[in-house]
Formats: sequence, structure tokens, C-alpha cells
Amino acid sequence: MLGYHTLSRQKDFNNAVFDERTVILCDQCEKEYHVGCLKNQWQVELKELPEGEWFCCSSCSETRSSLDKIISDGAQLLVEPDLEIIKKKHVTRGLCMDTSKDLKWQLLSGKRTTEDGSILLSAAVPIFHQSFDPIREALTGRDLIPEMVNGRGPKEGMPGQDYSGMYCALLTVGSTVVSAALLRVMGGDVAELPLVATSQDVQGLGYFQALFSCIERMLVSLKIKHFVLPAAHEAEGIWMKKFGFSRTTPEELEAYLNGAHLTIFHGTSYLYKAVPMS
Repeated sequence: MLGYHTLSRQKDFNNAVFDERTVILCDQCEKEYHVGCLKNQWQVELKELPEGEWFCCSSCSETRSSLDKIISDGAQLLVEPDLEIIKKKHVTRGLCMDTSKDLKWQLLSGKRTTEDGSILLSAAVPIFHQSFDPIREALTGRDLIPEMVNGRGPKEGMPGQDYSGMYCALLTVGSTVVSAALLRVMGGDVAELPLVATSQDVQGLGYFQALFSCIERMLVSLKIKHFVLPAAHEAEGIWMKKFGFSRTTPEELEAYLNGAHLTIFHGTSYLYKAVPMS
């Protein structure tokens, strides 16, 4: 992450000792804060690095609590409008939809998952690999797709990106994962959809469209205002025509993010969508 921080927009660091120039990160929005700015501007006085998770504001704390509840609620049956999307796609292609298996969606976090959740996350990794080549980290050479899917941070004492704030939304038919999306919720204002993929044998049958609908309703319930995603040039038309995204300027994007950091992929540009009001 860049040495950019939210309150004063300075870039100075002092992490060797704990003082006013020490930078800490919110465990939900992942924005950076100087300890001195927290004291001077927000009257939040820290004497040492907080133990466990630290949230910069009540909005981030509430967002985390809401996400934890969604995760603990487990898999949810698709509602009829989402099922209808999939049914119509099958009819259009002259296919018969298997109605004997439940269609469900679920939000998972690798940091806070069960054994069953870990199995589902492992099943999502090859689905992403069907659509994307391995994304290699320059320093370590490790493939970042499983790191992001499983919400992993770097091993202690090792360099690397921290993806512990990444969530994975899945759509399953019976026990089979058919569509997956990586999601970051950066506080109460903005969410990011870094990667999405659908199993090759069911592409074009509305499964991701239904999953996106579930994700969007969740963001509405969380009162998220802005939704952004990185899109390759050839995919921009689909996102804009089918899902309602539009191009945005760097200045507009910076304003939406308000100091939050994006997941940057080479050869992509960011698209934006205002999250509908509930």
C-alpha cells in the first residue's frame, strides 16, 4: 500500500517507535491514519498499537459487524427474481434447468471461515483460474488468486500483499460452486469487485448475473454508496450495458475512495456505479 493517509494527506512514516507519526490501518476500510492526526483532529488518543482489530469509526465497526452476521447466516436460497434470470437464460438456449438442486449464494471470509467454507473457497480457485492466468506477485512469485480468494495476509516476517480484507461471494448449485466474486468493503462508503468468474461449462446462463444481484442487495443493506471495479477494455461494454457501470475520471474515483486503496491490475481501468438506495 502507498504511504498515503487520510486525515492530513502527509506521506511521512515512523514505524520504528510508537509516536505521533506512527501509521495504523483500519481493519475494515484499510485506510491509513497517523496517530498524531487521530489525536489532533478526532480526539482519539492512542498510547500503543491496539491489540486485535481496530476500526477508525463507528461506521467501519458497524459494517464489520454486519458482514460478520451475513457470513454467520451461511448460504441463502436465491430469491425468485434471481432464479428467473437463470431460468430465462436456460429457456433462451433451449436447455432444461435442473430444479432438483437448491441454488444458493453465500459470503465467505478466509479469515473467519469454517471447514465447509474452506472447501468452498478451495473450489472457487480453479474457477478463477479458468478465466485468469496466475497473477504473480513480483517479490515472491506466488500466485495471488488463491491468496485473494482465501483472504490471506503475508506470513509473519515475509514481504507480500495483505488480502485479509478480501471477501468471496459464491453461487452454488447443490454443493457445486458455479460462480464466484471477490469483494472488498472499504468502510461505509465504497465497495470494490476486483475479480469475478463463472465455471466455463455454465457461462452465459445467468449465474453470475444472479450472484451480482445478491451482492448488490447486500451492499444496499450495508448502506454502501459507491461500487467500483477494474475492467479490461474488452469487458467494459458488458459491465456498462448489463450491470449499469460507467466510466469515471481519476478525480472522481479519488473522491469516491476518500483515501481508500484499490486492488490494481495491469491493463484495466476502473468503472463506477452508484449503489441504489434501499
